[in-house]
Amino acid sequence: MTGVYVVGAALRPAGRHYGENIDDMAAEVLGKALADAGVDIEALFVASSTTELVNRQQILGAYILESLGIDKIPAFRVECGDGSGGAAVTAAYYALASGEYGCVAVVGVDKPNDVLSNQQVDVYAAVMDTYFERYFGFTPLSHAALMAKMYLKRHGYKYEDLAAWAVLMHERGAENPYAYFRRRVKLEDVLSSEYTSEPLRLYDVAPLVDGAAAAVLCRDRRDGPRIMSVAVATNAVPFNMRSEYDTLYSLREAAARAYKAAGISPRDVAAAEVHDSLSIFGVLAVEGLGLAERGGALAALKRGGLRVNMSGGLKARGNALGATGVYQLVEVAWQLVGREFKRADGRYGVVHSMGGVDRTSAVIVVGL
Repeated sequence: MTGVYVVGAALRPAGRHYGENIDDMAAEVLGKALADAGVDIEALFVASSTTELVNRQQILGAYILESLGIDKIPAFRVECGDGSGGAAVTAAYYALASGEYGCVAVVGVDKPNDVLSNQQVDVYAAVMDTYFERYFGFTPLSHAALMAKMYLKRHGYKYEDLAAWAVLMHERGAENPYAYFRRRVKLEDVLSSEYTSEPLRLYDVAPLVDGAAAAVLCRDRRDGPRIMSVAVATNAVPFNMRSEYDTLYSLREAAARAYKAAGISPRDVAAAEVHDSLSIFGVLAVEGLGLAERGGALAALKRGGLRVNMSGGLKARGNALGATGVYQLVEVAWQLVGREFKRADGRYGVVHSMGGVDRTSAVIVVGL
């Protein structure tokens, strides 16, 4: 397979950027990534989940390029809900591997805080089935609460065991200059926070943040970490027809294919960034990636040493929706080389980017 390398990247600190337009945010971070790479690009892949719903904007890529004065190259928009970032990286990877382009850029951007919080809930729920889930008020949060109940009961854990996930994510986010939450919390803080959907509490929910991230990918330049494989799987089985509710089917399938294509196993993974928009999803993602046995993620968390979400994950960095998967790619690439994060003790990293509640998952393996 042709080599695809991350030759430049840039991140915007996640937060609430009320005074900036979505295309300007994306253009700024893309410009920095291009300067970091020192190359010209032949195509742009844009990951954005909510640009029509929140910003009333289409053809976003053209306006991002206009801000930078880049002309005559194609710009493609990729949408897979909050898994759009991983899907856009996958599309860019295959475009390079086909030989059509030599260098392309991927930029992820979303601004969910441009609408009121009650509107945010409706926008985020658009990843659910409009007619059979969202219409009846079934949201990602209520879905996750059911999965958490089933998981805790099946494997004999207490909520206190799950609450440790948020504590660890805040600890790691405190060291991430791009994170929205950069403060540590105690277990008592999590346990005393209000319920959002029982058994889940406030600290189990990742905040929706405005964010932008960009990566420049080139074929055969060997100037940075290599994307060794990508895989995407879609779960078309409705929630009420699954035989096991406390697992991520699409992730398990995508991970198996990505590991096989890269020629590695979960034991080789030194850094992983997983989609923990709700804490139970992070736990299930650890198991879906094979980094802990089925039902063993919370036990591994208690023992310490989980090599997951050194960024603080979505819980602390924030959930930038379509931009999240691009953040994750850059974070893993930087962890492998020791740039802005503690260097990972190994050569391989993995990204899990999920759209909706296990509706689609992208797994990206990165190596040195």
